[in-house]
Amino acid sequence: MTKSKSMNNILKKVTYLVFIILLISCGTNKGITNTKVNTYPNSKYKKSRTAYAGTLNKNEYDELIKRLEIELKTTIPNDKSILINYNQKAPNCTNVRYSEKDNKQVTNNRIRISSRMSSNYNAVDFFVYAKDSFNKKIYEQMTEFIMDSGFFYENVFTEHQNCAGFLIIKPNGEFYKQYGEDYYSEVKAFFEKK
Repeated sequence: MTKSKSMNNILKKVTYLVFIILLISCGTNKGITNTKVNTYPNSKYKKSRTAYAGTLNKNEYDELIKRLEIELKTTIPNDKSILINYNQKAPNCTNVRYSEKDNKQVTNNRIRISSRMSSNYNAVDFFVYAKDSFNKKIYEQMTEFIMDSGFFYENVFTEHQNCAGFLIIKPNGEFYKQYGEDYYSEVKAFFEKK
């Protein structure tokens, strides 16, 4: 390998790492430990809801798509947006107070709404959950859910204060990431943004 090819490979790797850090690590808060779960939409819960937006350049977008295809074990069409719904264990989680039956219903509603929005806005949607998520038993029984290898927890959904969130990436590189449950009005607003 020539010196210039080697340097190009190093620059690609550095660019990819910088991109991942900028896109995904905004305001990192690592894991929770023996904390009582806040199950009500009070001021503490509202504070846990955060959002980030930006635009990836072509190389950043291509690198991210390659990595997502590996993690999600799929091929993502070039002309489609991507909607990733994420669940994890966190100290703010309103759904924890509901019964298993109610959480199954909420989960089915999320799948239905996400599917409808994806169809309406030319997107593909995915549901990913961390291995220690609340409602893990429910997610394990549903074919729509993929257990996170750790990639999303460590590199994409790096704030661990709210048990749900989403990431949308449009084919033009625009992205929007939000932490918080019951977020479909924000999903719709981002898809409709010109």
